[in-house]
Order: sequence, then structure tokens, then C-alpha cells
Amino acid sequence: MQITYYRNLLAILAVAVFCTGWPNYQSEVYPGFGQPKHWILGLSLLSLPLWLFKPRFKQDFLKVPLVAWCFGFAFVTMLWFLGSSQSEVAWREVRGRLSDILLMLSCLMIFASPGAVRSARWALVFAVLFGTALNIYEFFVPMTFSLVHGRSAGLFVNSNLSGEALVLGMILSVTVLPSFWRGPFLLLTGIGIFVTFSRAGIVAWLIAVSGLLFFTKGVRAKDVVWTVLLSLLVAGIVLLPKLDSILKTMDQTGVINKNTEERLAWLTNPSGVSDDSSWSRKQVAQQAWNKFADHPWIGGGTGTTYESFEISPHNQYLSYMVDHGVLGATIVPLLLLTLLWGASGETRRVGLVFGATILWLSFFTHMMLSVEHSLVLFALLAAMVSTEPFQARVATKATVADEDALDKALSGA
Repeated sequence: MQITYYRNLLAILAVAVFCTGWPNYQSEVYPGFGQPKHWILGLSLLSLPLWLFKPRFKQDFLKVPLVAWCFGFAFVTMLWFLGSSQSEVAWREVRGRLSDILLMLSCLMIFASPGAVRSARWALVFAVLFGTALNIYEFFVPMTFSLVHGRSAGLFVNSNLSGEALVLGMILSVTVLPSFWRGPFLLLTGIGIFVTFSRAGIVAWLIAVSGLLFFTKGVRAKDVVWTVLLSLLVAGIVLLPKLDSILKTMDQTGVINKNTEERLAWLTNPSGVSDDSSWSRKQVAQQAWNKFADHPWIGGGTGTTYESFEISPHNQYLSYMVDHGVLGATIVPLLLLTLLWGASGETRRVGLVFGATILWLSFFTHMMLSVEHSLVLFALLAAMVSTEPFQARVATKATVADEDALDKALSGA
């Protein structure tokens, strides 16, 4: 029973630390207390007892497809490092990827029971609500956390990362809530994402909500509709009479500025509006494509992307293609395939929505596989799939005693 409590505690800790953006904030504000890699190492050390006291889990652990992907990714990273410049930049990329793999494997071991999955998903609900609350607060008090005026970021410091973390966390946590609260949760998270003014994040939220509505049974249209109508009614009664004052305050505090105005204009007319940010991203993407074209089959080696450009291409596919050639284009899709391999039922449907959102976001970030919140959520989805046969029976109602009995059954005790 003690190991069950310990596993659940670690599951909550992993989500609370990495899915709130705390390592990002702490490394920026209090760098003397360590970097994200130190938090990863600490969690990995804390997960060691799970390996020592649950031998049966080690056998099941090695059968999870994500583990094979991690070892394959490590192999590709090291092999292509041999053909790279082997500079400090390349070596730093190798260390970073190995650290990322360590976090995923540690979290996969931590989440390797229905109770831990349940605990992690509930912790994720609160992490998303916490991030949303910070973003809404920062909308009225700009630059509290964010480095860009007028764009909320919360503890993630980076507005784009905040939007990504909220939408991905929302997808994997919404169905653990009672049906009545799922609509408000989706809408509130959408507000938290909107105030980041991250265009990729806002569109990702639309993709996610549409997918949850049309492809899953866990989110009902009527719950979303009544939430939206009630919110519009409240907004009409409370906010409309004070709209002029609110807009004046937003202008004075700098929330409304050239950057945010351009982003809002882009959302209303994506093909007809071009701003400095989108223009610069197109330029670096073109440069990355040209670099890939120099060595399309084998790429330039691990770390070439960071050696070649002052500004990274903001595209996960291009980033890996520059490093690994055509093989690099398959790394993200293969990861999603391993996450969903063997999934069925509601977990499969939620996983497909999660995967579609990842595929979309990967066009706009080169850090999808190197930011801690994504890595924890990859491990959580893999654990949801691997524990699915037991989730249907115990995930929503099991007590700790039930969970301990299940652990004993799995370990052959």
C-alpha cells in the first residue's frame, strides 16, 4: 500500500512541477536554485524505488511502445552525432535529448497504474486551471511573468509555450471531470489561451474542442452550448456597460499594442494579414528548407539546426529534417503512432484529438519534443493506453486498497 501512495504522490508531483511551467519560471527568476534538467534528475531519482519494489512492472514497462521509440530516438541522436561537427552546440543538443528521454521514461514508470493515471489527470485539471488563472491575471497586469508586453504567459514565461501547455493539458484532463463541468472547463481554458495571443495555440484550441465534440463521447455539445450562452449573458450584463472603461484601461496598460492588434487582425483574416512575426517565421522556415535541401537524405547531423541559424525555424519537422534528413520528418508522427498503438475506446478517441493537435502545433514550434510539459503528457497518454484494460474497471471508483490489490495481482504476488 505504501508504494501505491508513493506512486500517486509522484504522479501529482510530476504534473504539478512540469505542467505548470514552474521550472521555466524558477530558472528565469531564481537561476541559482537550478535549471529544468535538475528537476528532471530529481524526479528520476525519486522514481527509482518504483523500479526496485515492483519487478513485474519492469517487464510490462519494456513492452510499452513509447519505450521502443525512446531507445530509437536515442540511437538516432547518437548515430547522427557521430556525423555532425561534434561541437559544443551539438553535444548540448545530445545531452538535452537524453534528458528529455529520461523524463519521459521516468514519468511512464510513475504513471504505470490506473490510480497514478487518475491522480495525474486530476492534478492536470488543477494545473490547467492554475495556468489559466495566471494568464487572465496577467492580461490585466501585463509583464507579471511574460517577456512580451500585452501577451500573457504565466509561469511558462513564453506565451506560445503557455498556450500549448494549456490546450494539451485540457485534452488529456477534461474527461476526468463530471460531465456538467466539462463545458465550463473548455471555455475557461480557451480564455486562458486567448490572452496569450498565440495564434497557433488559439487554433489548436479550436481543433481540440471540435475533435472532442465530434469524435469523443466524453464532451457533449449541449454542455458547451449552455456554457457559451450563459457566459455571453453574463458578459453582456456585467462587461458591456463598462466596455469603454475596460478598453481605455487595456490601452493604458499596453495590452492593446501593435503586436496584439496584428495578431487579432490575423485571426480574422489569416491569408490577408502579414505581420513582423509571421514574416520572420516564413523567412527562417525557408532558410531551414534550403539547409535541408543541401543534405536531404542524411541531414547535417545532430545539432545542425542550432549551429546553422541564429533564430530556430519554429517548425519541429524542419528542425529534425535539417539534422536527420528525410528520417527527421517521421520522428513526430512515429512518436504519436507509438503513443496510440493498441489504444481503443474513449482513450483512443481522446488520443487521436491529442495527436492531431500535436501535429498542428509542431508546424509552429521547434520545441515540441524538448519542453517538459509535453514530455510528461506524452508519458501520461502512453500510460493511459497501457493501463486501459484496468482503467475501465477501476480508474474512476477504485480506492487505495483496491489499487494496492491490483498492484499485487500485476506483480504476481
